Amino acid sequence: MNEKTPDDVKGLIPEVGYRPKATQTLLSILAAHGLHYKRLVDIPPKVAREIQRRSVFEEFRSIEVPGETIRDSLARPILRDLLVTRIGHCRRAAGHFIPRPEGSLDCVLHYCVGGKGWCEVAGRRRVVIPQTVLLIPAGVPHWYGADDKDPWSIHWIHFTGRNATDYCQLLGAAAETPLFHLSLSEEISSVVEATYQLMDNVQTYGQLVAASAALAQFLSMANLARHSINTRSKTAEKKLEKTAQFMRENVAGRYTLQQFAQIAHMSPHHYCSLFKARFGFTPIEYFNRLKVRKAREMLDHDVLQIRQIAYRVGCDDPYYFSRLFRKIVGVSPRDYRKKKSSRDGGLARDGGLAREEADDS
Repeated sequence: MNEKTPDDVKGLIPEVGYRPKATQTLLSILAAHGLHYKRLVDIPPKVAREIQRRSVFEEFRSIEVPGETIRDSLARPILRDLLVTRIGHCRRAAGHFIPRPEGSLDCVLHYCVGGKGWCEVAGRRRVVIPQTVLLIPAGVPHWYGADDKDPWSIHWIHFTGRNATDYCQLLGAAAETPLFHLSLSEEISSVVEATYQLMDNVQTYGQLVAASAALAQFLSMANLARHSINTRSKTAEKKLEKTAQFMRENVAGRYTLQQFAQIAHMSPHHYCSLFKARFGFTPIEYFNRLKVRKAREMLDHDVLQIRQIAYRVGCDDPYYFSRLFRKIVGVSPRDYRKKKSSRDGGLARDGGLAREEADDS
């Protein structure tokens, strides 16, 4: 348990700003200042916000509409339907991490133009790659951040209003489906730049109306582009889900990347690339995690020997199984079983793949 509070963070990080290195994770930044957390999702939101506020990112620009202006605008014609509340851009945002366990009052839209990031929504962790929109409706708990090795470059727009949720629904955005591909980099950049210029000075009623109109145009354009995606990409999505379902139903099997690719009717390289972009892991990594999840269930509830459990999840070599289990869970199968009786919730109840994925953040 950390003894430090967000107030302690203020004294640890200079007011002039903290510039994280390109390869430096937020966990290491916090640890350097005496704040130790095992996972990003364990960081209290107040601590994360204080760190982000004092960090200096490359080409960082951000404008936030004051709360009083938002309240006044939502009572006026046009703006009550759709209102931009925050807009910005950041390049190679190393150490970037935003936790919102209670969700946001606004709809949150991010567009990745370079590098990689991740998001965790509805208990599931996803990878965010270039030309991907992350759109999270208001009130949906979420966490997102930059990749440790290749931090993302992003545009963001937050918006609210009576039609905000309708636009999210129009684009198919929900807690279970927060990501979609959109190859409109230039159009999005131009909309963000135009909107940024409109809001950069005193935010008059006319400027806010123009900014909201630009956002409405972009959201409509994104909807047209999204629904014009060719049949091949939709078919690929179905093939990926089909192989993932096959893995879930055949955890005890022994399969290679080539065999999974054959099921999807793709080349191994292309299949592996698409699968990782969709699920956040390579096919074999994903399959191994399913095996370990099943093994944890048996360790929790069965009296089978570890050798027998290994065989039931498709591992002939119990030593390989133990190494794989330790790599994903952090302890050996034997130690996991020994600690089961003393665990209060911990790993025994947290058997889901989504939480295992969060542990790797």
